[in-house]
Amino acid sequence: MNRRLKIALIILLIILVSMISFVGIFVQDTKFMRNILPEYQLGMDLAGYRAISIAVNDGTETIYYDKDGNEVDTEAEDGTSEEVPVNSEDVLTQENYLNTKKIIQDRLVDLGITEYLIRLNENDGTLTVQIPEDDMTDTASQFLYTRGVFTIEDEDGNVLMDNSNLERVQVGYGEANSSTTAGTTVYTNFIFNEDSIEKFKEITNTYVESTDEEGNDTTKEISLNIDGSPLITTSFNEEISNGILQLSMGTATDNETFNSYLRQASNIAILLNNGPIEIEYTVDQNRYIKSDITLEDMLIPAIVVGVILIIALLFLIIRYKKLGLLAVFSFVGYVALLLILIRYTNVVITIEGIFGLIISLILNYILLVYVLNVLRKTEKDVVEYRKAYNKSMLSMILVLVPAMIIGVVLCFASWLPAFSFGMVTFWGVLLVALYNATVTRALFVERKDVK
Repeated sequence: MNRRLKIALIILLIILVSMISFVGIFVQDTKFMRNILPEYQLGMDLAGYRAISIAVNDGTETIYYDKDGNEVDTEAEDGTSEEVPVNSEDVLTQENYLNTKKIIQDRLVDLGITEYLIRLNENDGTLTVQIPEDDMTDTASQFLYTRGVFTIEDEDGNVLMDNSNLERVQVGYGEANSSTTAGTTVYTNFIFNEDSIEKFKEITNTYVESTDEEGNDTTKEISLNIDGSPLITTSFNEEISNGILQLSMGTATDNETFNSYLRQASNIAILLNNGPIEIEYTVDQNRYIKSDITLEDMLIPAIVVGVILIIALLFLIIRYKKLGLLAVFSFVGYVALLLILIRYTNVVITIEGIFGLIISLILNYILLVYVLNVLRKTEKDVVEYRKAYNKSMLSMILVLVPAMIIGVVLCFASWLPAFSFGMVTFWGVLLVALYNATVTRALFVERKDVK
C-alpha cells in the first residue's frame, strides 16, 4: 500500500476514534437519541452522594399473654399485656455496634459498591453511611438497616432453624427441567452446616404432604422467613439428606426477567451470608448531598489545563514541523483511546483520578518529545530510522516501569481516591507503551519513507 495512503488512513482512524470518544455514538431510542458509550463513573467528591443515618430503635412493642401467661399474637380475653423495648438492654453493646458496622460494610462490598464511608457513634450505635447516588443506591440503603434474621418455623411459630444453622447461601441457575416449561430457572440454595444436616433431614421427613384415612389433607407445613416475613410456605414430598434446600425464584424466558430473578436471589444471599444484625435500627436520615465541587470550581482549572495543552501541541508543530504535526495527531488519538478505556473499564473517577489522568498525558507528551528529538538527529536510511525509534521507545518504557508499578500497587488499595489514581495511572501508562509502540511508530516510520 502507498505509504502516503497508510498515513492518511491512520490519521482518519485517529479522527474517528476521537469523535467517538469526545462526542459519542448516538442511536435512536424511542423518541430520543441515546449515547451507547458507558457513562463516566464519578466518585462522590465529584458527583455527590446519598447520606443515610440509621439509629437504634428506641421504641417499644406490645407483648400479649393469655390467661395462663403464654405469649400470643393478639390480645386475648382475660389476658394481659406489657410494653417492652424493641431492643433489650443486653443487645445494646459496643461489640454489637461494631459488628453491625462490619456487617454493613461487608454487604456494601458484596453489592459491588466500591466507594462508601461509614461512621459509627460508639456511644449510642448511630451509623452514618455515605454511598454514591446511582441505580444501586435505593437497594443498598435497604441493606443498611435490614437485620437479615433467617428462620424456619412451624405452623405455630416455633423456630426450627435459624442463622446459626446456615453455612452459606448460593445462587444458581439452569435450564428448566420440566417438559411443559421452557426457559432458565434461577435458584437460591440454602446450604446448612454440617451440624444441621441431620436436623434438616428430620424436618423434611416430618413436614410432608399427607392425608388421613378419610382423605382429608393433614399436611404440616413450614415457613421460610427473613425478618419475620415469609419467603415461602411449603412442605416436602421427599427426604433431603444433603443439607441443601433449593428454592426456585422463577423461570425466565427473557434477559430482563432472568436478571430480575437473579437480583432477588443475589440480594438474599448477600443479606444472609454476612450474618444477622442483632440490633433493630430505624432510618433517621436519607438525603442526597451535592458535591462541594461545582462546575464553576472546575471551569478555571480546566481552561488552564486546556490552554497549556494547546501551547504544548503548538510547540511540537513549530519545532518539529511535519513530524510534530503527526505527533499532535498521535497525542489526540492517545487521549481519545484512554478516555474510552476508562469508560469501558468502569474506573471510578475522583479528584485523585483526574491527577492520574494528567500525569498519564504528561508522560505520553514527554515520550513524544524524547522520540522526536532522537529521530530529528537521525539522518539515515529507513532501517536505521526504525532502529532509532525502537531504541528510544525501549528507553522510555524502562522509565515508565516505576509509574506502572505505583499504579498496580494502588489498584489494590481499599481507599477509593488511591484506587482511582492507581487505576487511571495503570491504564494510562500501559496505553502509553502500547499505543506509541504501534500507532505512533506507524505514523513516524511510514512518514520517513514518504518522499
